[in-house]
Amino acid sequence: MLDASNFFARNDIAAKRRRVAALYGHDEVLLSPMAGVTDLVFRAICREHGADVTFCEFASAEGVLHGNESTRALIELAEDEHPVGIQLFGSDPAAMAQAAREAEVLGPDVIDLNFGCPVKKVVKKNGGSALLCNVPLMEEIVRAVVEATSLPVTAKTRLGWSTGSMNYIETTHMLQESGACAITMHGRTRDQKFTGIADWRPIAEMKQVAEVPVIGNGDVWTARDYLCIKEETDCDAVMIARAAIGNPFVFSEIAAAKRGEDYEALTVSQVVDVLLDHIDRELALKGPKTGMHRMKRHFTTYLRGCPGVGDLRKQVFATNDRATIEAAFRNYREVHGDFRPSIERKAQVA
Repeated sequence: MLDASNFFARNDIAAKRRRVAALYGHDEVLLSPMAGVTDLVFRAICREHGADVTFCEFASAEGVLHGNESTRALIELAEDEHPVGIQLFGSDPAAMAQAAREAEVLGPDVIDLNFGCPVKKVVKKNGGSALLCNVPLMEEIVRAVVEATSLPVTAKTRLGWSTGSMNYIETTHMLQESGACAITMHGRTRDQKFTGIADWRPIAEMKQVAEVPVIGNGDVWTARDYLCIKEETDCDAVMIARAAIGNPFVFSEIAAAKRGEDYEALTVSQVVDVLLDHIDRELALKGPKTGMHRMKRHFTTYLRGCPGVGDLRKQVFATNDRATIEAAFRNYREVHGDFRPSIERKAQVA
């Protein structure tokens, strides 16, 4: 039988949990790790608009260990970006532990474990949400990583594999007994992927039994959603994912709501200014080809809910020429610069 008290003492879990409790002690709003989205530039932009904690794109433990250049780039950190977390995924406890050691050298504030990704290429390697079907292996991974790093270890997961096998209470108990310092719960099963409506009620149930901070996640598109999930679940913090793509302003909106202030959506002119700055920084980081490819994920959402945006999208997706794309956005700004989309409209189109 595992000696829990010795395990906790040896790994200084109490001190690590105090650090994380302080990190998530003031209704923080977190930027979720997202593949192809949350690179160094986008994390910086989200922090500038009010994100309290950001996470890198999730990285394969095997890729980190094998020195894969593209994987290493995913967890590159800037000197001034704190607090920030690095999220790892994989199914081999030893590999996850060694990858955590190597990630720690980069200076994150936490190491997060991905037990929620529903994407087929991750699941077929027994990573992400596949581990919801093998809780003993999930436990091995958590304990191995906790033993390997001096950083607090947290986890992001889902309600279960399917509606017929929801095991979020079981995983909550297991994670905290294995030394996790916080748990982020996405209110969907793996089978749902990103369809349907996130169910926040289980997050409220988790909060009743959890001894560590619970971060709510799923379908938080606006400040109103943020206030609702906080009210309905009493979660300690909220993680924003898809709502931030092309819309880092969601963090400003939520920050205003937390202060009890009204928030006025930015005009098209203001949004295009941020977008053009985003392009400049992305291309400086990734180069013209890769940078423009990554930016196109954001092109479809920065101006969602605005008039005539469909024609604009056709223009910018028809070319990879930077000058042509930037000219298209400037021309659009000249015509629609004073337009201010409603927050609700942007959320519905998202």
